Amino acid sequence: MIKNLAQLKRALVKGAEFEIVAHARQGCVGQRRRVNVADSTGFYSIIPDQPDSRETLANNGRGSYLGWSKAAFWRFESGICTLYDSDKSFTPEHIIISLKVV
Repeated sequence: MIKNLAQLKRALVKGAEFEIVAHARQGCVGQRRRVNVADSTGFYSIIPDQPDSRETLANNGRGSYLGWSKAAFWRFESGICTLYDSDKSFTPEHIIISLKVV
C-alpha cells in the first residue's frame, strides 16, 4: 500500500497501471490508465485500450500529463492517492485526481 509521495513516484514508472477513482473532470472517473513516460517532474499516461482517445493522443502521443506537485498537496488513505489543488483544504471540491495503483 502506498503511504507517501516517494512511494507513489517509485510505483508509477513506465508501464505501471492505475485507476482513476475521483477527478476534477467527472468523465475521467473509472478510467484505467498506463504510465507512458515518467520523470522527476511528473508522468504522462494513456488509456491502453483506446489508442485514438484524446487522453492517449495528448502531448504528441505521450498522453495526459500530471505533475507530481509537492507532498503537502497529496493525501494517502487505504491505497487511494489523492492530489488536491490546495495544501490546506482536503475536501472533494479541491480534488484534482484520486488514483489507485493496480
